[in-house]
Amino acid sequence: GVLATGDAPWVEAQQVLGRGADAVFVTVGAAGAYTAAPNYLASSGKVIMVGMPATGASSSYEAGNLAAASQAMIGSKMGDVVIQRDIPWIVDLYRQGRLKLDELISAHWSLEQINEAIADTKTGSAKRNVIVFK
Repeated sequence: GVLATGDAPWVEAQQVLGRGADAVFVTVGAAGAYTAAPNYLASSGKVIMVGMPATGASSSYEAGNLAAASQAMIGSKMGDVVIQRDIPWIVDLYRQGRLKLDELISAHWSLEQINEAIADTKTGSAKRNVIVFK
């Protein structure tokens, strides 16, 4: 794996891949991640913007470089879901046992344990903590 904490992690990523990436999914709401994302791309690659930065947060990149390499940035807020159609369908899949969600839960916590749940999540050991309201 490649850690994004270095000065130019995209160089290491390109060495691992043997070239730039066809797609980079930015799943965090950090403006800096959007600034860095195009550096990972191959020619004709696409940055898929999933994470939502705070209102007013700005990123910067050289637009001419993206245009010259036929690269693109594509928004994907909630994957273009249609809530009225897709949520009932997802619930139905879950009830049928065809969508495995319970297996994704790391731990259940009571509301009184929320600080411990947050601390557990910050350690990186928990992927999905669920707060149970009683």
